[in-house]
Amino acid sequence: MKLSGKTAFITGAGSGLGAAIARRFASEGARVCATDIDAEAAARIAGECEGGLALRCDVSDSRSVAEAFAAFDEKIGALDILVNNAGIIHATGEYMQRVQNQMQAQVMERMSGAPVTTHMDCVDHITDEMFDRMLKVHLYGTFYCTREALPRMRRRGQGGRIINMASIMGTAAGAGAPDYCAAKGAILAFTRSTAHEASSYGVLINAIAPGYIDTPLLAPFEERQRQFIAMQTPLARLGQAEEIAAAALFLAGPDSTFVTGQVLSPNGGIYMSQ
Repeated sequence: MKLSGKTAFITGAGSGLGAAIARRFASEGARVCATDIDAEAAARIAGECEGGLALRCDVSDSRSVAEAFAAFDEKIGALDILVNNAGIIHATGEYMQRVQNQMQAQVMERMSGAPVTTHMDCVDHITDEMFDRMLKVHLYGTFYCTREALPRMRRRGQGGRIINMASIMGTAAGAGAPDYCAAKGAILAFTRSTAHEASSYGVLINAIAPGYIDTPLLAPFEERQRQFIAMQTPLARLGQAEEIAAAALFLAGPDSTFVTGQVLSPNGGIYMSQ
């Protein structure tokens, strides 16, 4: 029971990685506050966690975030762990289909040995609203929640943990998602800066940068694209949400007391760094 007696505020907990992290933390003794923009999904996951609390929270809206933390204070109290997990990909079918078609065409052209004549033009087709929404959910959401959590942890004087969900796309990058890459890269820089700031009062802040994980965020990808990703991965498969939850448990628990400002990247070897 590595998190016995701890409390955790988890964003985007209604499905995917957030749901897996909530379940894993609860199984290790934590009292979990599952938050999501989908209140019903949050309630469903909280119901699977003993003593769990569900709150609606739109991380792109600072007022919604402040209200969720106020409700957490009232119903649970002291905050030990924050997991900034909420995230999106583009829901615009036309844009996603355009990206997939261009990527598939480039793969076929490269495999044929002929020059690439299909050029990616994703930046051209990202609207102001699309770019703003992507950064609002990922980067601003991480900022808003961290801004609420740090004063609470500082006043309490017992340290704490903050885990930010980044991605290999924030370091290795990739075609087709320049706004997503920008948001995740910014989260990595934000993680390092806040880790410096919070170190004097014992709050450890780290990031997880997953590779391709089998969650609802991959739903827009066709099966052959998923197979192609698996073929590129040295471990020859997509990751599972539970494997990311295990990484989050390490960063939240007693085995990472000398770890801060770092990036843990469970990605099956598709991206390797220092």
